[in-house]
Amino acid sequence: MKRRLILLIPAVFLASTLQSNLALADTKSPPPNTSVDLREIYKLALEKYKNDFKTYEDKRREINRNFKDAIDEALSDAKSAAFGVKSQFQKRQTMSARQNAVITAIAIRDAAIEELGPPPVAPTPPAKSPKFERDKRPKPPVSTAPAQ
Repeated sequence: MKRRLILLIPAVFLASTLQSNLALADTKSPPPNTSVDLREIYKLALEKYKNDFKTYEDKRREINRNFKDAIDEALSDAKSAAFGVKSQFQKRQTMSARQNAVITAIAIRDAAIEELGPPPVAPTPPAKSPKFERDKRPKPPVSTAPAQ
């Protein structure tokens, strides 16, 4: 009986440590493949950038379209106002009004672009792992003759 007890105690001890080691091994997860994760994150960021840039460009086109309309209207108003004008003073007034309308349109456009803010910045692609290049120079021939 003593002999069984002597064999049973180390066997129980070994079994319990083996089970705890197996349990610890199961809790460890395999290392994540970070390069795939970084590429997925980059793809999502690039897609977001493309959408943001398209929205930015659409808004900027609308601002420029409004600016062009304002300039065209100022030029046509000045042209129609100068149609029947004969005196130099009236010509200068119409030219001044045209110039003021153009300056106002430029100021409105610049303020709208300033309010729009800077364009979105493209995401940086993930860094590639460095590749070790082999020396491309030819190696000197190895002589098999014994050295003297």
